[in-house]
Amino acid sequence: MAVTPLDLLQREFPESRRGYDQAAVRAFLEEARESLEDALREVRTLREQLRERDQKVADLQAERDEVRQTLMVARRLSEDLAADARRQADLLLGEARLQAQVIISTTYDEHQQLVAQVVQLKSQRHRLTADLRAVLEAHRRALEEQERGSGEP
Repeated sequence: MAVTPLDLLQREFPESRRGYDQAAVRAFLEEARESLEDALREVRTLREQLRERDQKVADLQAERDEVRQTLMVARRLSEDLAADARRQADLLLGEARLQAQVIISTTYDEHQQLVAQVVQLKSQRHRLTADLRAVLEAHRRALEEQERGSGEP
């Protein structure tokens, strides 16, 4: 059974022939009661401080857990964003390669057409040059014959 300060104050002791000085016992019990009250107040204060600190520890642990959770979510989000960025980059690169191949193919076809046109134009030039030479030669011969025919009179 716990002894309270009131128990110390109200405690009666049986008297004996060779007993203690009642005033000294009462004074000692009063001092003991005061000391016990002080100790109990200190225990209550310490228990309250302990409860407050336990609450602070619990709050800090909850905050730590929230921070950990937030960091995990942020890490996952960062990884997801990085993966999305890589996928988008791969898609853009693939599209760019396709467009480059289309451009190269179109440019090659246009080059082939231009080469064919140049070959055709050169062929036409040679034909026209040959035709023009033939016409000039025919005119030269006609002039020579005309000069021969006009020079004999």
